[in-house]
Amino acid sequence: MQHILIIEDDRIIAESIEFILEKDSFSCQWFNNGSESLNYLDNNKVDLILLDVGLPDMNGFDVLRKVRIKSNIPVIIISARDDESDQVLGLEGLGANAYVTKPLSPRLVVAHVRSQLRHLRSDKKTSESKFSINQALQRVIFHDQELTLTPAEFKILSLLIKKPNRVHSREYLMNIIWDRPHGSDLKTINTHIKSIRKRLNEIDSENDYIETHRGIGYSLIE
Repeated sequence: MQHILIIEDDRIIAESIEFILEKDSFSCQWFNNGSESLNYLDNNKVDLILLDVGLPDMNGFDVLRKVRIKSNIPVIIISARDDESDQVLGLEGLGANAYVTKPLSPRLVVAHVRSQLRHLRSDKKTSESKFSINQALQRVIFHDQELTLTPAEFKILSLLIKKPNRVHSREYLMNIIWDRPHGSDLKTINTHIKSIRKRLNEIDSENDYIETHRGIGYSLIE
């Protein structure tokens, strides 16, 4: 049975999420603050964390920072803060796996949990079965076929492959390519992604491996 850590200061929200998760065959542990949650995480196996941003003792983003120092465990942020800057910070800056805004549907939360755990299982096979990267020669092999990529496209795709199922903002991808990027360069990220998708589709037209997160950026779905 997979174990979910719920960090949420609103008892009603926490209990509704806990109820539907346990009904769906997960086990849960709930804390209403960050410090107790971090102590629990140090001494117990947890498969996924549901993390509220607005906690009474510390900011949820600070909790995530501390988690990421020690672990790559999937973290889903649940927050009433729906600003784009908060979502980019959580997803790209701190490495959250998903960001769900309140008011939320407990069933939607369970869907996100199942999705992330499914990705986690596939990450153990990861892209190695589909992708391989030769950094020295700047080549990407996809389903045993070499992709024809520009240097910029190689940098973008290799990053997405190394960190699958994680959202990367356009700004971050832009900085991967250029040392001193300009605002207008953001549009070229879209062009590079379109080209990469075309190369992948030429080999596998049945699956779309790159997901667009509107207003934020892109991720490689495995």
